[in-house]
Parts: sequence; structure tokens; C-alpha cells
Amino acid sequence: MKTLGSPGNAMDEAAEMVLHAFSVTRGPGATYEASIGSVVSPVHRGVESACYNVDAAGSEFFLKIRYPDMADLFDETVVHAGARRASDLAVGACLVDAHEKSGSYLFERLDENWRWGKVDDFRDPSVLENTVIAKKKIHGGDALPSGRSVFDTIEYYRAIVEAENIKVPKTSARVLEKVRECAKALAAAGISPSPAHGDGVASNIMIAKSGEVCLVDFDSTGNHDPYFDLGSLIVEITQFPEVARAVLEIYDGQCRDAQFGRCMLYGIADDLKWALWGFISFARSSRSHVEFVKYAEWRMLRALFNAEGPDFDRWMAKL
Repeated sequence: MKTLGSPGNAMDEAAEMVLHAFSVTRGPGATYEASIGSVVSPVHRGVESACYNVDAAGSEFFLKIRYPDMADLFDETVVHAGARRASDLAVGACLVDAHEKSGSYLFERLDENWRWGKVDDFRDPSVLENTVIAKKKIHGGDALPSGRSVFDTIEYYRAIVEAENIKVPKTSARVLEKVRECAKALAAAGISPSPAHGDGVASNIMIAKSGEVCLVDFDSTGNHDPYFDLGSLIVEITQFPEVARAVLEIYDGQCRDAQFGRCMLYGIADDLKWALWGFISFARSSRSHVEFVKYAEWRMLRALFNAEGPDFDRWMAKL
């Protein structure tokens, strides 16, 4: 680790600025080092924010600070509120301090008993159950500051694509048409938003040796349909309906066709959202080593497969 005052690049400089601002890290003797690099394929982590391990005042912290190329893609007021809610409920990492303007969040650092999740981890029934229960605890709280739904986010990203003339596959228009159909059908069926993690990415669920879980990364948090939260998880961890049904049985005590279809449709929307994010990030970011296009094309392909697959109309009809 290195002491404050010796930044090696622009992100180190930004990190030092916020570490000087946080009361627990501004004192003498604070040290820091880069934690994880940006990887989006085959695992998605450390892409939206630079991550640092920080030692200060005898304690260990984890700092996330938003990359400039991601600055306008997230609502930091909502991100902060979601991270604070999960911290207060003890289902997320303990949030120590935050600086919304720079998109910086300081957490207590999890120890070596924890590791980031992988898709295969959710074959363990206890890990799956603990994950669903953790998300459900967030759903029960008071509303967060108003933020974008997954459908709002898709339209926001689509506007960026058009305004900046960003190249996307021609098939994206077909998926977008289907997702807009989903949005109308779900609105007609009724949506009751609640606070939600909003992120199904496996690596944003930390797993302890005991099977306990800790939710991290609240960039997609907001007041969502709880079944969007479940749908974004399901589309990440499985393509098998029996696992999807198990998620709903944990959450509701039973799997009903309407909720199952709702989750599946939200999974398509989540894939499209992340696909557009990937194409935007590829066009904007100078981090050429990050495989944004590979990630975006995979998620677009899966969205297309499910949107034009034989089950789509059945899921819509069951709403």
C-alpha cells in the first residue's frame, strides 16, 4: 500500500481527494492500493467504479469511486440511498461514508472469509435462499428517492445511442419493440414498486464460507417492481425454469404463473439494458482492455432469444 500524497494516475488522484474528505481516512498514516481491475467478461466486476483497499486509523475499508466514463449513467443520490438502506438492514456491506458528487462510497472491508459470487454458487440451495431473503428484506422498507425503472433506463440509454450515433446490432430494434410491449403489459397488469437491489450480477453478491451472503454494488438500485429484482437475478444465474421456480417459492412460498412470467419478461429487459450499456461504454471508454462489446453482444443475443422464443407470448398472456 502507498500513503496519501503519491498518486500514480488520475483515478488515484480522485481517490486521494475523497479520502482526504472522509473523516475516518483523512488523518496521518492512511494507506491505499488498487483492489480489483475492470473486467466485464467472463465476470462483471470493477467496471463502473475504480476500487481500492484502504487502511486508516486501525481499520480496513473498501473504496469505490466512479469512473468518469460512467458518470452520467447512474443517479448517485439513489445509489447512495440504496447502499445506505442495505447497510442499515445488515444485508449489504457496512457503508461508512459517501460523496455523491464524485460517486464515491467507503465501506468496511469484508475479510478473507468472503469472496465474490459466481453463477455456479447458486446451485447451492442455501446460497440461493440467503440471496433471495436478503433482497426481500430490502423490498420491505420505505421508498428510496425516485429513480429510473429498467424501462426508463432502457429509453435513456437508447436516447444516448441515437444522440451519439453509437453502433448497435440491427436486432436491437426488434428486442426494443418486444421490451416496450412488456412495459405496456406490465403497467396494465399493475406494478407496486418497492426499494430493491436491482442488480442480479453474480459477482455483486458476496458469499461467506458459511453460505451467508452480502449484497454489494447498488448502481441499479431504486424503487422497482420486486419481481424485476428477482428477474434480473434469475436471468443471470440460470436458464432452467426449475431454478426460476425455486426462486419464487423462496420469495412467495409458491410459484405462480403470473409472477413467473413477470420475472421472465423482466429478465429480457435487464439483458437489453446491460447490452445497451455495453455498447455505450465501448463507444465512450478509453479502457480498451475491457471487453464491453463481447459482453453487450452476449446479453443482446440472450434478450433476442427470449424475446422471440416460444414462451414469450405465454409469459405475456399469464400477466
